[in-house]
Amino acid sequence: MKTGKNQAKKGKIKGFPSVVDAGLAFKHGFYLETGWILSLLFEKKAKNLLRRIENEPRSAGYSFEQSIRRMKYLYRAGCVPQLNEFLDKGLIDEMWHWKKTRNSMLKDMMTSRVSQPRMERVASEAISLYKKWNRGLKIVRDALKNTANPTLQQMAEAK
Repeated sequence: MKTGKNQAKKGKIKGFPSVVDAGLAFKHGFYLETGWILSLLFEKKAKNLLRRIENEPRSAGYSFEQSIRRMKYLYRAGCVPQLNEFLDKGLIDEMWHWKKTRNSMLKDMMTSRVSQPRMERVASEAISLYKKWNRGLKIVRDALKNTANPTLQQMAEAK
């Protein structure tokens, strides 16, 4: 019996796009799809971090916009010191701006033709933003894991 190629990959959700899928889409000129795949990954990572910080199932129902807003609120409130220490506020603002740019491009597609360079620019911005976002969230997640700080829910119960 062969092992290797046909073995199931651990941790990969069947049917959920990955970074590899986004890279292939970009390589073959599917810039709109690249943006959507990375948008799904942005949202998934933000929800996972919020779920870890808040320890609430409610955060799983957040949309991408709500996740960004909630992270920005937690950053401003200073409730999670690891978030303030390891995640740049400018990165959250960049994420918000990219989402607005993506949405305006999609609205323009309904009324007129959107140029290929514009779609490529939005997709390449998403790729560079994904690298920063992934790196920042990974550092925050590791810091949360390594410290014995309570979650927001536990802090609220203690008051």
